[in-house]
Amino acid sequence: MSAPTLVTFDVYAALVDYESGLLPQMAGICADQALARSLLRSWRAKQLEYAQISNSLQGERIPFRLITLRALEYTMAGAGRTLSGGDLARLMAAWDSLEPWPEALAVLAALRHRGYRIGLLSNGDEDMLRALVGSWSVGFDHVFASDRAGFYKPHPAIYALPMRMLGLARDEVLHVAGSGSDVLGAKSAGLACAWSNRSNDRLIDPGVHPDHDMRDLTGLLAIL
Repeated sequence: MSAPTLVTFDVYAALVDYESGLLPQMAGICADQALARSLLRSWRAKQLEYAQISNSLQGERIPFRLITLRALEYTMAGAGRTLSGGDLARLMAAWDSLEPWPEALAVLAALRHRGYRIGLLSNGDEDMLRALVGSWSVGFDHVFASDRAGFYKPHPAIYALPMRMLGLARDEVLHVAGSGSDVLGAKSAGLACAWSNRSNDRLIDPGVHPDHDMRDLTGLLAIL
């Protein structure tokens, strides 16, 4: 792998723990911790499914915030629950204030100190991503949001954003993935990829491999 000049990060898995961030809000609604976790995971799964439907429809991209809202309404209706307007607003707003993984800010600061540019490369709408990281102690040089590409991961258009927007060569970019599908998308698009593989997952395609498989983001400090 050539030495990159830009390191891009998946957001909702690699940089933040969406489940821990959203669980208190969901538990406040249904009062049962196990049920809250189950509903939250169903919401996330439906959100990702709907994003892929958006890709497949070959029409105008459905905004990620709308995808997230519809996935929430679908999940709660399936569980026989109706959310108040306040509960709905709180759950949606929580996506804009998720906390980074414990090591994330220190790793990002170290990479910037070592001279790397860092960017977000995410399914999120740009306004969602900027709201999320706006209060973090480490700033990002670039935001590569799916609304710029018109597609969601793992479509190659979103992984092409650094090259299209900055004129970089593919070997100047290292993408830090947070999921197996993100690894498949990055590698299929010709990018070097480091996988923050916290759950010790495997790829569904045995012929594809990340360039680095790490337990968490601290693994980047041994690579770069």
